[in-house]
Amino acid sequence: MGIPTQTDASSSNGYLLLADISGYTGFLTSVEQAHDVDFSGGIPAAYTVLGELLDSVVEGVEPEFGVAKLEGDAVFATAPAEALDGHGAAVVSHLQDVHRAFRARRTEAKTAQDLVLHRGRVVRQTVGSRTEILGPAVNVAHRLLKNSIHARIGARPYLFVTDAAATGLGLMQAGLEHHEEYADVGSIRGRIVDLTED
Repeated sequence: MGIPTQTDASSSNGYLLLADISGYTGFLTSVEQAHDVDFSGGIPAAYTVLGELLDSVVEGVEPEFGVAKLEGDAVFATAPAEALDGHGAAVVSHLQDVHRAFRARRTEAKTAQDLVLHRGRVVRQTVGSRTEILGPAVNVAHRLLKNSIHARIGARPYLFVTDAAATGLGLMQAGLEHHEEYADVGSIRGRIVDLTED
């Protein structure tokens, strides 16, 4: 068996959106502990609720963003840069609508929706039978889900727009300046936009 000399890959600039249903992993863990990881009586209702919440996010981000994959309690979606560049106000308004739809569907479980929006070069690569989104910009977007934003603004839902995304969208004056520091990707600067603002 020879090593393939060609790969099925393409590269482009795009926006990377991560919508995280924060607090839900801990909630599901407590459900499993309460049920002693015994699902013999059926799947606990919390999983149905999570599915409904993820559905509201998936339905909401389309058609501007295409969903690349679900990652636990997060939705990873992408959009071509040329489709969104210069349309920052419309993108923020749309994501606020997504948050309102999410809020309307959630239960009394303590959940918030945190969004990260980054812009950079992505590679779409076929790995096995799946197309994966790869590259340094993808790594940066995922790192940003672990951040200090709630420590700074409190337990409010937010959209963190990196400077790379804010520049492309024309949002350099939106929200509150903020930066995060990571050992592997360095300092990431951007803007915090409160999703509860209308």
